[in-house]
Amino acid sequence: MLKGAIIGFGKIAQQSHLKAYQQDELKNDVNITSVVEPFESNRIEGEKSNPELNFYSTTEELFSKEKIDFVDITAPPKFHSQLIKESIENNVNILCEKPFTLNLDEAKETYAQLKNYTKVFIPCHQYKYSPIWQNFKNFLLNENGNAQSLLQFNIFRMHADPGGTNFNPAWRTDKNISGGGILADSGIHYLYLAQWLLGKAKSVTAKVYNLNHSDYQVEDTAIIMLEFEKAVAQITLTWGADKRVNNARLISSTGSLNYEGKTHLVKNINDNEENILVPDASDKAHYFSLYISLIKEFISKIKKKERALNLVEEAFDSINLLNKCYLSAETGKTIYLSNE
Repeated sequence: MLKGAIIGFGKIAQQSHLKAYQQDELKNDVNITSVVEPFESNRIEGEKSNPELNFYSTTEELFSKEKIDFVDITAPPKFHSQLIKESIENNVNILCEKPFTLNLDEAKETYAQLKNYTKVFIPCHQYKYSPIWQNFKNFLLNENGNAQSLLQFNIFRMHADPGGTNFNPAWRTDKNISGGGILADSGIHYLYLAQWLLGKAKSVTAKVYNLNHSDYQVEDTAIIMLEFEKAVAQITLTWGADKRVNNARLISSTGSLNYEGKTHLVKNINDNEENILVPDASDKAHYFSLYISLIKEFISKIKKKERALNLVEEAFDSINLLNKCYLSAETGKTIYLSNE
């Protein structure tokens, strides 16, 4: 059985990661033995609710007292790069929450450290495991031929999700901790999804706004246009909506896929309409299930000693594209990307 430690014991660690490890699909393969939590109040509460776990205030203390196989980094983005570096120095496998790093400079440095690392590194790009996006992928691979496509994502929220009460509940709207607003938070999922579906982007044009949250120091709304070899994609995100909504569509001359939220995906080929039952993307239970699939792959790669350099590259590419989005918004120009 693999032994692991969670680094950072905030809301995502407690409500998604730790619970995922405790599910029947995982609990016979992996055992979370310990937690690193530098904030004393978080640590004290965590110890009370999880007496079976060993709690430490630093990674140095963890690595000096326990021999573990992997770490699961769930701290805010500000801390990712340093925690990855420390994990490499201690020769453990690494699972890391999105976004990969706080900014592009850190991504370049961390990527250089990881690309020759012999252990497994996987970013938490769990949306790829959703049946919704798997259907989009299958359509592009098997039914779209050489047709040019239009891909659209719409992600509407009412506000930024608050963090745990003992750290900084508003850390998602503090650029020094989060790296940006909704584009860095939710948007990073759709940047890596777009490239997973369509290949590397050729150009990006972006606009960011603060529509309904003047107290936020970051954008609450972003509109992104991406150009690919065989497609264009539009990503619209906001924290300024009246309700939580997810929808998406893929359109080409060969057919279309439309996901209007809830549990139905509609595929149309040659005027033949098919309703495909899928999970509700806005359902937190579905969101939680994706972590189980992600961790299963992580465990499998560790046991097979199978490096995942493609996922290291995917993590770097997500931050590189995020950086270009913000650069486009700042300069008011389309940014062209090299695919070298």
